[in-house]
Amino acid sequence: MATRLVCRSRSRLVAYLPSLQAAVHHMRAFSSYDERRQNTRHMEEPPEADSKTVWPDAILGPFGPTDKRFPLPGLVGARHQLVAPKQQELPFAKGLSDILSKELPQDRQAKVIVQAAANAQQMSEAEEDDVLLDDLSPSTLDTLEYVAQDCPELIRKDFMDLFPGFDVSRGRFTVITISQKTDNDMSAWSVDMESEREELLEQFVTAAQEICSFLQEAGFWADFIDPCSGRPFLGPYTNSTMFETDERYRHFGFTIDDLGCCKVISHHIWGTHAYVGCLFTNAAYNHPIIQELTEPRTYDEEECDQED
Repeated sequence: MATRLVCRSRSRLVAYLPSLQAAVHHMRAFSSYDERRQNTRHMEEPPEADSKTVWPDAILGPFGPTDKRFPLPGLVGARHQLVAPKQQELPFAKGLSDILSKELPQDRQAKVIVQAAANAQQMSEAEEDDVLLDDLSPSTLDTLEYVAQDCPELIRKDFMDLFPGFDVSRGRFTVITISQKTDNDMSAWSVDMESEREELLEQFVTAAQEICSFLQEAGFWADFIDPCSGRPFLGPYTNSTMFETDERYRHFGFTIDDLGCCKVISHHIWGTHAYVGCLFTNAAYNHPIIQELTEPRTYDEEECDQED
């Protein structure tokens, strides 16, 4: 079986895999390949010397060109020739008003409008991706959906309390959702549903730890939400939580259904027959270590079972 890429856009990457162990297998394969690449070190050339200084030529010796700052024999020069002249300060610089450097209200309004337009474009692209994703469906052998997407700037503030040890407002912030297809309906409690849920929970936590470990070894920050506590598994303790029925999952293509007595998350294809987990990282969604999961790769089921 092989990975099947479904959708790739400027802000989202979607792929279907036969199992969660296949995702870990892809990550481990990329990590091994990256380690082999790191063994071949690239030696950087030393920086060039200061062009202003002309040292005696190694071949011509004293007959080579000399430095004009050292005209006397033995490379001796006057002191005033070595000291750079001081720049005179303008007399009006100290009393200069900050009216030319201070940000005006019009400038702040322009920045807000530009940021709002960028956020609106990201949201529209996400909606277009949802339409494209709805037109496609996984095969009967695919039981896992892998989605990596940029977190819109407009909703990043909603995750600041969730990760107190990491500044989500700066740099890249990628959200990776992993949806596992279930045999039982997660909206109706039963002994079989509870047993399957516990099994999928254990598989997700084990796989998420390995995926975060691969990302951290590559030099990125990574963490995932513990489905039991709703808190980051690797980060510092926080009072903020994000359970699977959190409204923030709506921004990532899921539906939160209110059944009256409880809430349940719904997948766009599998409905309530899905178990959803979430990871976060500052690696770009189109980084090779993340895109590795979408590269065509063939492997046996026995090989995936050994990963478990």
